[in-house]
Amino acid sequence: MTEEAPKQIPVRTNHNIRVVNLTTGDNVLCIFGELRSEEEDKKVVGYRMLYPFKLSLGEVNEENGTIPINYTRFCPFSPIEEHRLGGEHIISVVLPDNNILDNFANRLKEIGLKEEQIFFPVEEAPDGDQSEPDQTAA
Repeated sequence: MTEEAPKQIPVRTNHNIRVVNLTTGDNVLCIFGELRSEEEDKKVVGYRMLYPFKLSLGEVNEENGTIPINYTRFCPFSPIEEHRLGGEHIISVVLPDNNILDNFANRLKEIGLKEEQIFFPVEEAPDGDQSEPDQTAA
């Protein structure tokens, strides 16, 4: 008898919130975006992190085995909440876990951002079905 893996809740994607892994070893949770040139070709010339928080793991909770995630301001030395950087400083950019996303969205709301500034409307598939396909294309 085989055990089935627990169903994973799909990661929400209707936002620009990302975990950015930097070459410094920092993991930064932020609203992430591209900076494009003003020229006709609109090439990507850099990236920006809005409202960045450095993520780190806390001590393991011996009672239930969970590990808390600590949030600290990325740059506590400046009130500016927009940081620009070049691609050479980025290792990877990934979507956060839904719990981390919800936590961060609540922090953003506490500082005055509105729901529509954080999340964009979920687009429906052309036939109104948002389910995953059950077969692969041949």
